[in-house]
Amino acid sequence: MPSLNEARSAVPWETVVACIRHEITHAVPALDTTVRELPRKVFGLDSGFFYMPLAQAMQWGEKDGAWLEEVATVFGLGHLYYVLHDQLVDRGGLSPRQAVLMDAALALYLTRGARLGAGTERFLLSHAAGAAAYAEALLRDIAHNERPGDRYGPEDVFRLGEKAAPGILALVVVAARCGRSHHLAVLPQAVTDLCSGLQLLDDLQDLREDWKHRNVTFPVSLGINALGSVDPTLSPFAAHTADDLLDALYLSGGAAVVLRLALRCLERAHAALSRTDAGVVLGLVETWAERATGQLDRAEKGSGAHAPLG
Repeated sequence: MPSLNEARSAVPWETVVACIRHEITHAVPALDTTVRELPRKVFGLDSGFFYMPLAQAMQWGEKDGAWLEEVATVFGLGHLYYVLHDQLVDRGGLSPRQAVLMDAALALYLTRGARLGAGTERFLLSHAAGAAAYAEALLRDIAHNERPGDRYGPEDVFRLGEKAAPGILALVVVAARCGRSHHLAVLPQAVTDLCSGLQLLDDLQDLREDWKHRNVTFPVSLGINALGSVDPTLSPFAAHTADDLLDALYLSGGAAVVLRLALRCLERAHAALSRTDAGVVLGLVETWAERATGQLDRAEKGSGAHAPLG
């Protein structure tokens, strides 16, 4: 089975970055300086999740290196659009040139993506569904940030992965190309469950940073509720420190709750993927489930002592 490293070798990260910069400056030459000033991570991450669809395509028999490179370029353009969009939502603004770049990236992503072979209508409809799920996920996040004391419901937790919904389109394209369209009844939700689990693990690692930016993730919400009532005239962020939050989260067993829920999401993904031959995606689920199990063991043994989770 092709590994993620083999996918990186087939389409090197430097090649992806160069192709994206070329496509943008070819379409809008005046954006050359703007796109070159951006850090490379805005085009995607040299990580398992970015290369997962390419590795899965290779496992399913795809041998056309040029097509794999085009897939990486298209979804790198999409990643650039969503990074800039997130910056607009999180910070309330972009520079004028970055705003134009965001529009250019979206236009290129949609036009080039529609020619990847999944069918124009399927691509656009899948994009629209992913974009709608992503929008709803952002609005749930915004609502929690506006009302820090509100608890997360089960739907909030198990739909966290919908923030990655646009990226799932890459697997839709790969499945259609490789004759695996019959897996599309299972793959999108399975990958959403995988992403929900990964989001919970990531949010637990980023507690201090999220507290600093007043980002009320699920672990932050658990910590706030564990802290108990405060002066109603003060926000939790004014009344407590990040250390207070960490103490409350661990002493209440909240960190273990987060990890158990992450494992539950990964178990759901594993059960669904086991009914397919998407071995690369399944392998990624198994890797993260093993890591989360180890993190849970350390959290339970070190409860109240900020046990290292990495």
